[in-house]
Amino acid sequence: MWFKNLSLLRLPADYTLAPDDLAAGLGERPLRSPGPLELETQGFVPPFAQGEALAHTVGEATLLCLGAESRLLPAQVVNDAIAEKVAKHEEKTGRKPGKRLRTEFREEALGELLPRAFIRRARTQAYWDQSLRVLAIDSASDKAAERLASTLRDGLGRLPARPWASDRPVALALTEWLLSGDLPDGFELGDECEFKDPADERSVIRCRRHDLTADEIRDHARSGQQISQLALVYAERIAFVLDARLKLRKLKFLDVVTDRVEAGGEADEASLRDAEFALMSGELRELLQRLMELFPPVD
Repeated sequence: MWFKNLSLLRLPADYTLAPDDLAAGLGERPLRSPGPLELETQGFVPPFAQGEALAHTVGEATLLCLGAESRLLPAQVVNDAIAEKVAKHEEKTGRKPGKRLRTEFREEALGELLPRAFIRRARTQAYWDQSLRVLAIDSASDKAAERLASTLRDGLGRLPARPWASDRPVALALTEWLLSGDLPDGFELGDECEFKDPADERSVIRCRRHDLTADEIRDHARSGQQISQLALVYAERIAFVLDARLKLRKLKFLDVVTDRVEAGGEADEASLRDAEFALMSGELRELLQRLMELFPPVD
C-alpha cells in the first residue's frame, strides 16, 4: 500500500473528475489477457487482491491500479527460429532469401512462438487527489506514468493532465538550501544528494549516507555544480528524495506515521487497508501542499 515513488500529474481547475466518473472510466479499460499473437495488453485491475472494484475511494482520494501482461519472448529465440527457416530455404532452393521472404519467416516464427510464451504481469498503482487535482503515480519512470495516464485518458475520453512544473527553478532552490542550510519550515536535510554540472549533465556526483552539511559536500555547489536530487525529511514523518523535475523518490513513511495504523488495534483486512490508504494519502496531501507553496505549479 505504501507508495515508494511519486510522479505527479496535475489537472486544470476547470476539469472535474468525480469518483464515480473515474470508476466508470476505469471500467472502459479493464485488463484482458493478451491474445495468442499479442505481445502485450494493459488495462485497469482492482487495486486490492481481494475485491472486484477498479477504484477505491477514501475521503478525497481514489486508489487505482494499471495492470499489464506481456509475453516473454527473447529476441535470441526468435532469431534462432528465423535462422532455422532460412537454412531450410537455402538447403531447398540453393539461394538466400530476400528481404520480403525474411519478413515472412519472422512473422511465421512469431506466430508459432507467441502462443507458447510465458506471460509476465506488472502492476502500477496511483491515486487521484480531488482537493489537489493531482494524479499521483507510484513510479519515478516517465514511461510508466505516461502509460497509466494514456490508458486512463482512453477510458475517460479526456484527461488534460500535465506533469507538475513550476516557474521557480527547482535545481537552483535545492542548491541554495544545501549551501545555506536554511531550509523552509518543516523540512530538514536527509543523507544523500546528486550534483550535475549545468554545462555538462553527463557529469554527475552522487553522495549517499553523508552529512550534507559537511564542507566537502557544499564545496561541489560552491564550484558551480547544481543539486539535481536532494534527500529531505518533512515534519519528521516522511523521508524522500526530491529531484529537479519535482518527482519524489525513495519515499519512506517514518515510524511516527506507520505506528498510527498499528495503534488502531485489531481490525479486519478491509478496515486496515482503508486506514493505511487514508493515512498515506493524507500525509502526502500535506507534504504536496507544502511543496506546491514552495514551487507553485504552472497551470
